[in-house]
Amino acid sequence: MRRTRGSSLVECLVAIAVFAVGSAANATWMMQSMATHARASRLVAAVSIAGSLEARLRLNRDAALAGRYGDAARARSVDCAAGCDAAAIAALDLHAFQQALATYIGPAASGAVRCGERACAIRIAWRGQAIVDRRFRP
Repeated sequence: MRRTRGSSLVECLVAIAVFAVGSAANATWMMQSMATHARASRLVAAVSIAGSLEARLRLNRDAALAGRYGDAARARSVDCAAGCDAAAIAALDLHAFQQALATYIGPAASGAVRCGERACAIRIAWRGQAIVDRRFRP
């Protein structure tokens, strides 16, 4: 009887197949990890931006309760060096809010502010899916 030495072709092919399956699983886990990290980063940024706007709404409470923050079309950069009224501050706050969304979350981000007689709501979405939906009293 002859003694065989080394690996056969079948053993090599099996080893390559096992390695390929392991590599594919590793790549899948890596992609899921990166997607989860991106979602977490957007969430952290959205919570921070919403908190900043909430503080601004509390400082400009009269304009918030008057509905000055509800119209995103009013968002514009205003020069308040000489002083601003509550409506101009609201427009500046909305502009800063929209800029922060675009800068830290991305161009697919959208935000809305709604204030009623007693409460306000800030909603931040990314690609139509809500990230933050915060309700509070100004």
